[in-house]
Amino acid sequence: MIFIDSNIWCYYFDESSKEHKSVVKYMEKVLGKEEIVMNTLVIIEISHFLIKNLGSIKGKQKTEDMLDFSFIIKDFDYHLLLDSVKMLSEYNHTGIGGRDATILVTMKNSGIEKLVTHDNSFKKIDFIEVIDPIKT
Repeated sequence: MIFIDSNIWCYYFDESSKEHKSVVKYMEKVLGKEEIVMNTLVIIEISHFLIKNLGSIKGKQKTEDMLDFSFIIKDFDYHLLLDSVKMLSEYNHTGIGGRDATILVTMKNSGIEKLVTHDNSFKKIDFIEVIDPIKT
């Protein structure tokens, strides 16, 4: 199982991003082959980016395309909120923010050790393995 961060999905769907080709190459290797997990906050962040940057129609269509992929969506509930606040307070010195804390909590609660991201802050977290498809 892997968790794919929002920045990877944004690069994947935004063909104008300089990271697009590297990310597509990586994603072709994992989509349909790996069990992918995300939480609802990450999905709304991706939707926001796509609609804001690609326009209402194209951004919404790209979001719907993403939601057609087979992955597990973890709902963000009150218990994950409390755990995320605790995680944020424990790891804020590493550069992670609130949304990042929700990713770490979702991963920890789901037994996921691999995070696909281009965010260097996660490399400072000792209980996960970071995969950066742009640097590989």
